[in-house]
Amino acid sequence: MRVRELTAAVADLDEALTHYADIRTALAASLLNEVEAAKKAIARFPLAWKPLPGGLRSYALHRFPYAVIYWSGPDEILIVAYAHVRRSPGYWRDRWVDSH
Repeated sequence: MRVRELTAAVADLDEALTHYADIRTALAASLLNEVEAAKKAIARFPLAWKPLPGGLRSYALHRFPYAVIYWSGPDEILIVAYAHVRRSPGYWRDRWVDSH
């Protein structure tokens, strides 16, 4: 299954990676590895994670306070946000409205 990311989601991830790299480079690498593993798991089992309103789903990362917010369609996964779970909940909801 194809996985696409909204530009704003990529910006979320870039911001998080920069933050963790400023603390320690290995943390940023760990975050990126966990995100890549999440994307593979989501592509393999798209309906396995927490449903959200609007047909979205949330995959919580294990080591970091982030969730991958995504929509699962018949042929693709669209990542809407890499959302920090303790900051401004739902800030990404307008992205979903605007993207479809």
